[in-house]
Amino acid sequence: MNSLHVCCYLVTKYVDTLCFTGFVSLDCGGKANFTDEIGLNWTPDKLMYGEISNISVANETRKQYTTLRHFPADSRKYCYTLDVVSRTRYLLRASFLYGNFDANNVYPKFDIFIGATHWSTIVISDANTIETRELIFLALSPTVSVCLSNATTGKPFISTVELRQFNGSVYYTYTEEHFYLSVSARINFGADSDAPIRY
Repeated sequence: MNSLHVCCYLVTKYVDTLCFTGFVSLDCGGKANFTDEIGLNWTPDKLMYGEISNISVANETRKQYTTLRHFPADSRKYCYTLDVVSRTRYLLRASFLYGNFDANNVYPKFDIFIGATHWSTIVISDANTIETRELIFLALSPTVSVCLSNATTGKPFISTVELRQFNGSVYYTYTEEHFYLSVSARINFGADSDAPIRY
């Protein structure tokens, strides 16, 4: 599966029910379920491997960004496996807030994969800035794996993993069994602030 870039996603309708089938919001390293300020239900990732760190970043108050899960800087892949419905399209989002969790001030650089396919290289350049990666893919099996590996500096880590199921033919492409759509930009035209508006 290869990457096919798309310029932006346009959201034209607010979704009242933010928690329904196909919505997964994982708080990596979190300890308890919670509902955030826009009504999303977050659950802890509950992995049996990796270590948890608590972080505090100025001007970032969202609970999902107060913890993260990090992994050894070795040659292994460390994966989240999520249940999906085969032949259904999903948006997959992963975010990374370093927050100097290891007290080393060494900005991590590592790879993220979807299954065996390289998705992106995560390069942290600011301890207080969230790095985000998003793609849209057609599920071809009952599960999808999101994996971290190949750290060249620091340790691979992750703050959140989100999965959003689409209905019908939205974002259909004739190459979707071989390519995924990778977000290039998201622009909120005419917004009064840069506060996130999303689900």
